[in-house]
Amino acid sequence: MTQFGTLLVALGLALMLGSESRAQSNDEPQADEHPIIAQLYSDPARYADRSITIYGLVVEKRENSTFLLQDVSQRPLKIVGSAELKAAVGDQLIVIGFFHANPDEPYIAAKTLIPTQVVGGGGCC
Repeated sequence: MTQFGTLLVALGLALMLGSESRAQSNDEPQADEHPIIAQLYSDPARYADRSITIYGLVVEKRENSTFLLQDVSQRPLKIVGSAELKAAVGDQLIVIGFFHANPDEPYIAAKTLIPTQVVGGGGCC
């Protein structure tokens, strides 16, 4: 299986397992869409101000709780966390949040960060 195929399987399992736990709790965020980062850049209006889920690897830490996440599309995207939502370079995360199609630098305002790990030689980047 290719790295991309492994990633898709891992992401699908993570989303399935995550949706089961979310189904038991009404207060956790749920996403409308599950794009890859390249789709956010190619059609930002489609995802603007919508709740989305993405998966990737933290490739750069910025000030406060802001970091860059990179997925299979190899394009980093700015993620804005909060005092409770922080990440470090090398973390593999599922991010649930709201996409803001800022023309200068699109970003996701994170609502939830779910640590994850690709098993079986995959990896996102």
